[in-house]
Amino acid sequence: MLLETRGCLDYDQRDLPEDLPALNLAYHAHLPLDLPWQDGPEAVADVISALEQKIAFLCPRGYVLHPPAPGQLSGLLKCRPDLATMLWLENTGQSDLTGIWDEMTALGLGVCLDVGHLVSYGQERIMSLPGFFDRVRILHIYGAESKQGHAGLEHLPDPELLRYILRRVRGDETLVVEIFSLKELERSLGMLKSWLLLWGMAYD
Repeated sequence: MLLETRGCLDYDQRDLPEDLPALNLAYHAHLPLDLPWQDGPEAVADVISALEQKIAFLCPRGYVLHPPAPGQLSGLLKCRPDLATMLWLENTGQSDLTGIWDEMTALGLGVCLDVGHLVSYGQERIMSLPGFFDRVRILHIYGAESKQGHAGLEHLPDPELLRYILRRVRGDETLVVEIFSLKELERSLGMLKSWLLLWGMAYD
């Protein structure tokens, strides 16, 4: 989670221990929420490049990015065309991706589908965007936004929505149960496993 530009640029071995690859985990990175878009695409590209150097030893498979204003993604990709295969734009409370969808598809960018944001902010319409499910590369799954953080899956208004989504994505996505309380995470993982069994979907 690289959520703050300055703080994450200052990370050292205490924050990114050298033995992390030995855990035999797969990694992706959430890019900072305060990238310097106001300073132009070159400044954003420089920050991302610096962060990439810090986490290169983890071999991340992609980067989650909160949507910038229309046109800014095009500027970034002019500076760093190689990022096109790595960037996954997340639907947030401030942007459901519809305003930048044409730009995203023209640039070949992926989607981080946050199911909690989708149900919390009534963003179901994004699932009708042309080619939407073909672009989903990662799923953030939890019940809904709450004052305490991300609520457990027992708060998901309709589990059939999750089933609908999982039936339509490509099948090679990363699925993240994005719950930050260990007790709720364990309970939600149990619920998810039971749903997948009920729906006849394999998991590992």
